[in-house]
Amino acid sequence: MNLTPGLLSSLQKLRLFTDLSPTQVKRMFGICKQEVFAADSVLCRAGDDSDLMYVIISGSVDILGTHDLQLAHEKAVTTIGETGLLSGECRAASVRASTDVSALVIRKRPLLQLMQDDSALAIRLYRNAMVLVRQKLIAADERLERVLRDQGPAEPPSSS
Repeated sequence: MNLTPGLLSSLQKLRLFTDLSPTQVKRMFGICKQEVFAADSVLCRAGDDSDLMYVIISGSVDILGTHDLQLAHEKAVTTIGETGLLSGECRAASVRASTDVSALVIRKRPLLQLMQDDSALAIRLYRNAMVLVRQKLIAADERLERVLRDQGPAEPPSSS
């Protein structure tokens, strides 16, 4: 895949690719394929194997829970599915395009080969993925706290 200087700069700013060298970023995106998804297309479903990740380069997506409840809304430029791909766990959520989306798709097998060939790249990706998971947990905690605060204080159990 041919990366323009502007796109390369944007990709290096993504949390998952922080501290990767320009050469490492270029190698990462050498294994990508660009795909386009129409609005309302499902990119992946909860429970599916995590065999690829997406770098959303234009458009936006909704992250949906198991009952199609919207958990989050993500806009370009962002990554989707990176923690499942790196951990090997099944998809925890579904992702649906809320607008037309252009994405770079990174498949598991070529990524694992690249990581095996460049251990420094692998270490940085895993570390960055851990930071992303932490950030997502903090954001989820904050959303839960707002919901609980809006509900008011819980009533004590009745003593009958």
